[in-house]
Amino acid sequence: MKLLYQSMEPKKTNHYRVFAALFMAFWALGGATMFQSCEKDMHEGQPSWLGNSIYERLQDDGNYKITLRLIDDLDVETQYAQMLRQTGSKTLFVADDSTYAVFFKNNPWGVRRYDDLSLAQKKLIIRSAMVNNAYLIELLSNVPAKADDEEPLEGMCMRRESDASVYDSISRYSPNQMPLSRYWDIHRHKKDGIVLLRDNTSKPMIHFLPRFMTINNITSADLSKLTNGQSTNINDAWVNGKRIIEKDIVCKNGYIQKVDGVMLSSNNMADVLRQHPTMSHWSSLMDRYCAPYYDAEATKTYNRLYNNEDSVFVLHYFSQQKGRELNTAPQEQGAGVVDACLTFDPGWNQYMYTNQMGKDLHYDCGALLVPTNAALDEWWLGEGDALRDQYQTWDRVPDNVLVELINVNMVPEFVKTVPSKFKNITNDAKVEMGVRTEDIDSCFIACNGVVYLTNKVFAPATYSSVAFPALVHTETMNILWWAIDNLGFKPYLNSMDSYYSFICPTNKAMMRYVDPCSFGASHTVMYQFYYDDVKKKVGAHRYTFDLTLNDTIPGAQPLDDASDSQVKDRLTDIINNLIIVGNVEDGNQLYRTKGGAMVKVDNAGVAGLMTIAAGLQIEQGTPMTVTQIFDQTKNGNGKVYVVEGEVPTSGRKSVYKTLSEHSEYSRFFDLLRGSDPDYPTQALTAVSVDKHACVDWNINLFENYHYTVWVPTNESLDRMHEQGILPYWEDLEEQTDSAWGGNHDAAKAKKAQIRGRILDFLRYHIQDNSIFMGMGIVEGRYESGKLNPNNRKYYSLGVSANNSSITVSDLVGNVRHVVKQDGLFNQMCREYLFTSNDRENAAGGNIYSSSYAAVHLIDGPLFFNNEQLEPISFKPGE
Repeated sequence: MKLLYQSMEPKKTNHYRVFAALFMAFWALGGATMFQSCEKDMHEGQPSWLGNSIYERLQDDGNYKITLRLIDDLDVETQYAQMLRQTGSKTLFVADDSTYAVFFKNNPWGVRRYDDLSLAQKKLIIRSAMVNNAYLIELLSNVPAKADDEEPLEGMCMRRESDASVYDSISRYSPNQMPLSRYWDIHRHKKDGIVLLRDNTSKPMIHFLPRFMTINNITSADLSKLTNGQSTNINDAWVNGKRIIEKDIVCKNGYIQKVDGVMLSSNNMADVLRQHPTMSHWSSLMDRYCAPYYDAEATKTYNRLYNNEDSVFVLHYFSQQKGRELNTAPQEQGAGVVDACLTFDPGWNQYMYTNQMGKDLHYDCGALLVPTNAALDEWWLGEGDALRDQYQTWDRVPDNVLVELINVNMVPEFVKTVPSKFKNITNDAKVEMGVRTEDIDSCFIACNGVVYLTNKVFAPATYSSVAFPALVHTETMNILWWAIDNLGFKPYLNSMDSYYSFICPTNKAMMRYVDPCSFGASHTVMYQFYYDDVKKKVGAHRYTFDLTLNDTIPGAQPLDDASDSQVKDRLTDIINNLIIVGNVEDGNQLYRTKGGAMVKVDNAGVAGLMTIAAGLQIEQGTPMTVTQIFDQTKNGNGKVYVVEGEVPTSGRKSVYKTLSEHSEYSRFFDLLRGSDPDYPTQALTAVSVDKHACVDWNINLFENYHYTVWVPTNESLDRMHEQGILPYWEDLEEQTDSAWGGNHDAAKAKKAQIRGRILDFLRYHIQDNSIFMGMGIVEGRYESGKLNPNNRKYYSLGVSANNSSITVSDLVGNVRHVVKQDGLFNQMCREYLFTSNDRENAAGGNIYSSSYAAVHLIDGPLFFNNEQLEPISFKPGE
């Protein structure tokens, strides 16, 4: 038997296993008689129970005259009749003559009798219904093995290629069929139109089979919705929208599968929209993102097949799908970068989402949510007022604005989002979109996905969120929008779970940004961001900047433009510090950004009077006026505050620099910058960390977060020193071996005691979370930088703050107050680490990490236990 089946098919593919399984089943049922018959069949070359060929079986039945006529008519070109008469390996899906009678009464071609079918139409009918290889329905849902030594993947297949060719459905596209977009204008004058392939990949067969649906948890209710109520049981088998009513008719060269309708290749999703009258509005909107591309290979093949001399074009949609990106116009239109791209190409017949698992078209497809024309019109006049007020008509909505609406209704993965899994469909805020089965009017199964016709519009969160003004004001804020869209901020800003105050610098403001990576260098650098309308991305010119003059240096030569990496790095830092979670009109003055920086707000809520200042603007005394306020609170998530002067920028001063500039901080500063020369790694400040340069000196305790540094007055520290409670680093320097009479161990022990007390003291005066006077009421306990060795938890500090005072309490009962002396409290600091290890050339790299800190002068020191208050001797030898 093995030799017999190997003669029928050289590889161990599915149908080989099918025939082997069938033979064993027949042998078991027939016993010895069957065995004798099989033995005879082996000598004759084939088992008699396999019956006639596919062609002969159709002849014998007598109800498939039209199918046989199709096969015979195509035999000269395709040799189908000869092939289906002989041994081989085919699966043919057929409709009987009575079904064809119904077909000729109503079909998409308007053909009323067989004789009116064109050659191309005949090819489509037969080729769309034929699969190379013999498949039982049970095994049709298996993904074929990729190698001889691999097993097929059971029940994972929903699509496979048929015998159809892309050249079976090639046609002319007349001017009145062409989408009304500029990408088609070059061909619109051609009287006879253009020869167009809707796609240059063949249309696969799509099927919903019992095993596939079971494995992928597709329910009977799902199938009922997908088939518009024609099937209510996942035991039914559906292929290209037709139900199999008689399955697995065994022939010697394959199988016949009888279906309840004439099976044609399913259109792709884009064509489904294009041909359905109630989807015409959405189709016209989607077609703004397609263009005809000349295809030399298709031209050559087409002219050879049809003996023509035409140029053949292929319709493609602009797509952002990884691995299949298309973001440039056709070559004859300059090949410039287009304004916007769809999530994927809905006209790609063999669409499959980008994945890391090597899955191809067999496993899945896509889906579209498409509102009826009536639903779209109703939305435009109602909930779509944000767009309507801005643009008045659909034609005026720019492509980059409209694409947000189209893309949110494109579902990349169908299997995970069938009706019972609609909760997995998320919007542009990455939250559940709220699609319900009752929102679906009907379903259309395409060769590359499923089109859900909806009775409502699912709008993107962007149209309601604080990101919307940047999106629609393309002339004045497209730099900011590009950054939001390309650097991952859109889902965050679109979240409706928070209230945002979003600072929006205009393109004019984006021409003035002081690069923090240059703060430690001898020459500061200013960025002038710009939007490249050809490349459709943001770049930046760079100039030498004078912080004292607060302007570029006259006559200085421009520096090299920033790299793409630098542009993205600086824009990411900028936007992180433009977003404030909360309402800046709540009566406070200081607010923390998403990035951790603080901004100062005055005259909140009044455009023209309201000012905003970030760290650098506070240092330079140059607050920015808010010129316009957009209220997105009606259906959205906050307000937008437009500034035009410059980009809000964090300060350039580290804690080290801040402490060094005020004599009132001098005692604490000396402690912080000092260290034991024998243990340099225990120092709390460093000029670089892990080979990353910084502006000057950073605090080693800081990470990517925000902190508060409590600085006791000089007088209070001197008093602690006099009482023998707090040593200074000079006291450690005096503990020499000679001062201890040559007793090295004694000197070392004293140094350790002094070093430990100083470092413990400093660590306890640095806490997590930056607290400022003016940020509203704050009550809580916060971890300090001092670890309790007994429980491995950090000692805490209690803080109570409002807009006029701050107190901080330690663990021994002291309550200290912030000294409200100008320049000594509410000091804003930022410490940077750069990717470069050379501070002078850090502007050539990027921001590696950063931290923020508040510095306050307080009226006394803080202690975490009473042992710190026990005096120790600082004198050598004692």
